[in-house]
Amino acid sequence: MENKLYKKTIVWNGDSICAGHKDTGNWATRIAEKNSMEYKNYAVGGGTIAEDLPLTQSGEKRHSVSETLDKMYKEFPDADYIIFDGGTNDADLLRSLMKNGETRLGSFDPSDFSGEYDRSTFCGALESLFYRSISYWTGKKIGYIVAQKMDDADPSKFDNRRLYFDKAVEICLKWGIPYIDLWKGCYLNPKLPSMYDPTKTSEQNRAENTGFYIDGQHLTARGYDFTADIIDSWLKTL
Repeated sequence: MENKLYKKTIVWNGDSICAGHKDTGNWATRIAEKNSMEYKNYAVGGGTIAEDLPLTQSGEKRHSVSETLDKMYKEFPDADYIIFDGGTNDADLLRSLMKNGETRLGSFDPSDFSGEYDRSTFCGALESLFYRSISYWTGKKIGYIVAQKMDDADPSKFDNRRLYFDKAVEICLKWGIPYIDLWKGCYLNPKLPSMYDPTKTSEQNRAENTGFYIDGQHLTARGYDFTADIIDSWLKTL
């Protein structure tokens, strides 16, 4: 059967889930090697969809998927696949930030296709991201990935992350952007002992590679192997 991905060019942008780690790899490398693709992964740990967020703990400017879109287009104007992930850091950071008395989750109007959106909010930045991507890469394959289930000692973070992802799905549907929801669409779950051992350090879980999570959020090499196969199959349907 024809491999739709073979020899195509794919670019990625997102947060640490998309960026991966030198010891675990990531989706981009696995899928590119499997399908002989040219690729570039712009994702950076700690990255957000929204723009103008607080500096990282090390005092550096935080990576924004929205803000780096123009660079992606300048460097890969003929990309065949443009794939985004993100929302976890937005959910964790923006819930405590206010803009004009409102949280920076933002909102969206299903009938507004003007392109004039507030990129300092999650919803506005994601809308702008899709609006510009469709204009830049007309006729190419654009997609969004909702990351796998994540655990946290603060249960409110779990609910808030899913709130942001649900908004992202609504925005994907508005713009007709294909998405894959690993959170709801695969059985990875850090609450299952077979998938994550919280008694071990992240370094131990990463090195031993017996489970799917290193810290209840980020994936081991085994976790990336598992989810990369799912994403690979999804990409071939676009």
